[in-house]
Amino acid sequence: MNSFENMTLNSVYKQGEKLLKEADIPDADFDSLYLLEHFFGADRTALILHGDKTADESLCERFFSAVEERKTGKPLQYIVGKWNFMGYDFYVGEGVLIPRDDTEIVVEAALDFLKGIKNPRVIDLCSGSGAIAVSIAKIFPDSDVVALEYSDLAVEYLKKNIELNGADNVKVFKGDVTKCYGDFSDESFDLVISNPPYIESDEIDTLQPELQFEPRMALDGGKDGLYFYRIISEKWSCKVKKGGMIAFEVGEEQFEPVAELVKSHGFENVTYRLDLQGYKRTVAGVRTISN
Repeated sequence: MNSFENMTLNSVYKQGEKLLKEADIPDADFDSLYLLEHFFGADRTALILHGDKTADESLCERFFSAVEERKTGKPLQYIVGKWNFMGYDFYVGEGVLIPRDDTEIVVEAALDFLKGIKNPRVIDLCSGSGAIAVSIAKIFPDSDVVALEYSDLAVEYLKKNIELNGADNVKVFKGDVTKCYGDFSDESFDLVISNPPYIESDEIDTLQPELQFEPRMALDGGKDGLYFYRIISEKWSCKVKKGGMIAFEVGEEQFEPVAELVKSHGFENVTYRLDLQGYKRTVAGVRTISN
């Protein structure tokens, strides 16, 4: 499309949807509407009421440029550069894992546990964009939250998201989760929480195109997908206070093996929460022994 003269908001939306459908992009209608709102500030209601309004040509150019990016499979979140999680906005881009609705489930489990704990200390391992750490810190402003991340790129997003949300009670710790456990005292956290890489190495290249844009190190959980669960359960369990919790997001078939790992390192009352598809999406257990 070379000329955007006299295009209405409706025609912009419909053309965007058409182009995305032709490129076999799933949810083409949602993506076109989201991009319309992002660039023009026009949501579905505005489209119904003012869809015949002439669209600004410069914004049309930006909109259709974004559509071309989306046609390559580039995630919508990376194109717009920001995404909502737990009611908060987070900067995202290539080099950092995109916050997802499934991860909100493990955050909700953590929030329920932290209620009633005064000045809770929390560490979020493999923090990425900081979605988990920042959300907990905002909802519990009296908390002391450590966000641990290894990737240089992700750490930059993490810092920006702490600033964006004014989460001054989050401290960034750059380190390798498989090695830096010795930098933290035993029984120093009420909650250790993590959404670690959990996709089996051989499966990553077979996943949908959008996931190929995300950093492999944030996805690759080793041969069986359980590498980081083993490391965290073995090396970080002792960092949880007696009566404290460890909480993970897990893949679709991983509840049982991860629950067994957690139980074998001193945690009981191991529970799960279901995602919208009915999969056990979390593992959470309470530490019953002291070191």
